[in-house]
Amino acid sequence: MWRTKLSRLCLLSTLTVLGACSTFSGGSNVGQVLSRGGNTAELSSIDRTMIEDLAGIVSQIYDPLNTTLQTSANNTDPSLQYFMSLFGDNGFGIQRVSADQGANFVTYTRKAGANSDVTFSVDVGSVSVARDYLVVKRKMVEPISMFKLSGTRAPVTVTDLASNRKRLGDPDLSQAQYVASLGLDEQAPVISLITPELVQKIAARRINGPTLQALNSSKIEVNNLFYGDNSTFSSVLDDYEKVHKQVIVFGNDSMVLGKNNKSLIDQFVESRLQQGDIVSLIGCSNGPTSLEIGNEGLALGRANRVTQALLSRGVAREKVLDEGCWAPVNAGDRFPNRGVVLELWRRNA
Repeated sequence: MWRTKLSRLCLLSTLTVLGACSTFSGGSNVGQVLSRGGNTAELSSIDRTMIEDLAGIVSQIYDPLNTTLQTSANNTDPSLQYFMSLFGDNGFGIQRVSADQGANFVTYTRKAGANSDVTFSVDVGSVSVARDYLVVKRKMVEPISMFKLSGTRAPVTVTDLASNRKRLGDPDLSQAQYVASLGLDEQAPVISLITPELVQKIAARRINGPTLQALNSSKIEVNNLFYGDNSTFSSVLDDYEKVHKQVIVFGNDSMVLGKNNKSLIDQFVESRLQQGDIVSLIGCSNGPTSLEIGNEGLALGRANRVTQALLSRGVAREKVLDEGCWAPVNAGDRFPNRGVVLELWRRNA
C-alpha cells in the first residue's frame, strides 16, 4: 500500500522531446562542460559501441516503462544525445529541464588515458555505471574491465558479443562489479533542484519569512516542518513504527558529510537496517546563513547528501523519504540547527 502511495507522490509532470547536456572528461579536460552543437552522426563507431554497452546496463537497473529520465534542454552534445535516444528507444520517459533537476538526471564522463584506453561512465541520478576500454583499432574497442556499478545493488546480466566494432578478450570481464560511490567527501553542488530563478524567488519571499514548501530530491513537494509536524509522508508510514533515531551533524553552511558522518551512516546501514525498513530524513538549517541559497537550500541539500550516501550503500530509493526544516531562527529542541534527523521505521508486527 505504501509503495502505491509513494509512487503517486512521485509522478512527474510534462514529458517533452529529447535535449542534451553532459559533463565531459577527456585527457586533462576533466569536468569540462560541452557547449558545442552537434548531433549523433558526429560520433565515432567506438564511442557508439561504448555508449550502447552502458545504456544496456542502465536499462536493466531501472524499469523503463515506469521511469522518467531528465536531461538538459540547453545543450546538444552528440554523446548524450545518443544516450538519450537509446533510452527513449528502450521505453524510458524523457523530460527536458533547465538545470540538473530531477531524481534521474543523466550525465556522462569520457576520460582518455595515455595508452589508448578509455574510461566511459554514465550517471543516472545517484546511480553510476562505468567501464574501461582499449581502443584496438580506429573502429574497434575491447572491454578491459568489468562494469562498475555504484549507487545500486540491482542485479544485471552482462552479455558481451563480439562484432566488427567490439573485440572480446578475458571472458571473466563479462560481469558487473558493485562498488561504493566516489566523491562523497567533496563539496556537493549547491542543490540539484535549486535553479537561479528559484534562488531569486526564495530571496524575494524571505522578506515575509521562510517558504512553507519546497521540492525534495525526488521532486516531491514537501512541507517545511519548522511550522509543524505534518510530514508529507505520514500516510506512507501509517503501518510502521519508529525504532531508531539519530542526528547527522554538518558544519556551518556546509553540505559535506566528512569521514565521521560517513562512518555513522555505514553503521546505520550495516547494524540497524533490515529488509523492508523505511528511512525518513529531515534535513535542517535553522539560524543565520551567509549562503545565497538560504536555509531552504541548505536543509534540502543536506537531506539530499545523506540520501545519496544511503543509496550508494545499497538502500533502495523508494525506501528513503527525505524532507526538510528551515528557518532563519533557532528551532529549539525540536530540530537541530545544522543537521539531518535520520529515523528508521519498521512495519508493525
